[in-house]
Order: sequence, then C-alpha cells, then structure tokens
Amino acid sequence: MVRWAAAWFFFVLLSYSIIRPIRETMGAIGGIKQLQGLMLVTFAVMLLAVPSYSMLVNRLPRRWLVRIVFHFFCVCLLLFSLTLSFGSETVRVWTARTLFVWVNVFALFATSVFWSVMADLLSSEQGKRLFGRIAAGGTTGAITGSLLTSQIATRVSTSTLLLLPIATLQLGLWCAWRLERNARNQTPADESDVELDRADEQHIPTTGGLLDGITRVLGSSYLASICLFLFFVQAAGTQLYFQQAEIVKHAVVDDQEKTQLFAYIDFATQSLTLVFQLLLSGTLLRRFGVSVSLMILPLVYFLSFAGLAVTSSLTVLVIAMVAARSIGYGITVPAREVLFTVVSREDKYKSKSFIDTVVLRGGDALAGQIFGSLRNIAHIASTTINLWTLPIVLVWTFAAYRLGKRQNRLSSRQSDQ
Repeated sequence: MVRWAAAWFFFVLLSYSIIRPIRETMGAIGGIKQLQGLMLVTFAVMLLAVPSYSMLVNRLPRRWLVRIVFHFFCVCLLLFSLTLSFGSETVRVWTARTLFVWVNVFALFATSVFWSVMADLLSSEQGKRLFGRIAAGGTTGAITGSLLTSQIATRVSTSTLLLLPIATLQLGLWCAWRLERNARNQTPADESDVELDRADEQHIPTTGGLLDGITRVLGSSYLASICLFLFFVQAAGTQLYFQQAEIVKHAVVDDQEKTQLFAYIDFATQSLTLVFQLLLSGTLLRRFGVSVSLMILPLVYFLSFAGLAVTSSLTVLVIAMVAARSIGYGITVPAREVLFTVVSREDKYKSKSFIDTVVLRGGDALAGQIFGSLRNIAHIASTTINLWTLPIVLVWTFAAYRLGKRQNRLSSRQSDQ
C-alpha cells in the first residue's frame, strides 16, 4: 500500500513543480503592484474555497472526493492552456492573473486531499512508521518536476507546458485507485486496524468552520502562539517573494528564461529538502528539541535579509530563496507538525480552516500590502526595508524559542499523565 501512496504523492508534487515556475513567472512579469492585488484576491478566494471544500469533505465518500477534486483541477489546466493559446491579449493577461491565484488553491487542496486519505487509511501507529517514506515519494516527484521543467521551459510554450500536469495528475489518480483497491484487499488484521482508526474518529468533525477555528485559537494561548509563529513564517516568505519578483524582472528579460530559472530554484530547493527530511530533521528534533528546530528558519531569514540589504543581486536572492524554502520544508514543517501533537484532536481539526486561510493566506496578504506600500507609495528602497526587518526577525526567533519550550512542557505533562 505504501508504494501506491508514495507514487500518488509523487505525481501530485510533480504536477505542482511544473506549475509553480509558471506562477512565479506570472508574478515577476506583473511586478510588486500587481502582486499586492493578487495576494488580496488569493486571500479572498481562500476564505470562500476552504468552507466549500469542507462541505464536500463532509458530504462525499472518499473515492468521489478524490476524483472530483483532481478532475476539476485537470479541467482548469485545460482551460488555462486554451485561453493562453487562442485568447486575445486582454484574455491572456487575465488568464495569467487567474492562474496565479489558482495555483495557490491547487497547492492547498491537492495536498490536503492526499493527506486526508492517508489519515483515513492508516492508523496512528502506521502513520508514524510510514508517513516519512510517503512524504519522500512526494519530494522525489517535486525534484523530478523541477528538473523536467528546467529542461523544457525554453523549448515549449507556456500553454503547452500546462498540458503536462493534466497527464501526471491522471497518473496520480490511477495510483489513488490502486491504493484504494490495495487497502480493501489487505489482511484482516490490517483491516481491523483501519476500522478501529475510523471508528475512533467518527465522533470528531472532519473539518471545522472558520468561526470554530477562531473560537479555538482565542481560547488557547498555545494555539495563538502557533498562529503567531506561522504568521511570521508567511510574512517573511512574502517579503522575500516580492523581492524575487522585483530582482528577477530586471535581471532576466525573456519570460521562458524566467520560468527556467524558477524551475532550477525549485530543483535546488527540493533536493536540499529531501536531504534535510531524510538526514537532518529527525536528528535535530530528537537531540536538540523543537525550540532549536523552529529557530533555524528565522535565523536563515535574518542572514538572507542582511545579505539583500548589502546587495540586491540575483545570486544573493537565489541563495536566500533556496536556503529559506528548503529549511522551511525540510526542518520547520516537521517541527511545526510536532507542535500539534500536544493539542486535542478536536483542536487540530477545528483550528485547521482558520490557520489555512486567515493565518497563512492572511499573513501573505498583509505582508504583501505592507511591503508593496512601502515600495510603491512611500518609495522606500528594498535595502532599507530589509534593514528594518532584522529586529522583527529577532523577535520572531525569540517567539520560536518560547513556543518550542512550551511544547516541551505540554509534552512532559502528557507523559506524566
């Protein structure tokens, strides 16, 4: 069963790694002013999309949820390809903007559907043993997609490139179908594990609404601290992302070369992520704890913003992007998941919608408005903004340290009980 799960995730992240460089190119073409608006639109779309997805999850059987969501994404990709190929100049411009927003929705729901199925099929103990191997399959797919895109981005048009993820998503659906069949045909002992796990979760809502999430976060200082940490993560990432759009726009003229550059960045990021996932993250968490693991990312951003304050070169930008993203995916994400192991399962589910929309996408939108306003309205140089950001990143580092220590205390309290 693991090989089919890993294969499905391989094709999901392979597809995303083909689409992501196209999104980055669209953002770089439009510049900071357009990115400000697109971030706000993305935030608004997420506020509508997450409750809609929650409704589908609560009403559809698992197999139909998977098919509907992924077939919908394939239809969207086909429409994007057609409008970019045959639409007027105005239509192509609006298609590019829509694609930018759509990719964010795709990234959230494609992975959310996958991990929801995994949580449904595997027991808690099975998950602890197998999720790492399954995640490595996805990272391998992301590396493959980035490498593939970097080699063909300058040889085919963007509209043609968008057709490739349709095929890879369909291959992923075939793997999902085989996974379902394999799960039904497993041994009776394994089946009992799965059924017990399902029965254990029946009394807990699959997902919660935004209002439930707000209530949960406001009622828990620990959840609020997690949200604050994640807000800092998104805000720092958005500031670096805006500078990427600004620097690449002036450093690389050809749009297809931009896509190729972003694919190379993704390839380097995913390669390092795989190394961190397999060799470093577990060791850091076991030997040094959650605090140290959480503090690494803000320290990387501190060095990145300091470097960009000295020189806003393409080389420094690429190093900063690869370092921040690979550390984020390879070390911070595993540590972040550990934070939720000491809260109730109801808190995990009901706070998820709030965190996925208001905290993550809201952090993007707010940071985008602040950075864009400082650049476009106040006309403050990026180097100056980077210097101003440094003390804020130090506050974030201290918050990460405190959050990790609090998780350790809650974990010890659970063990004593």
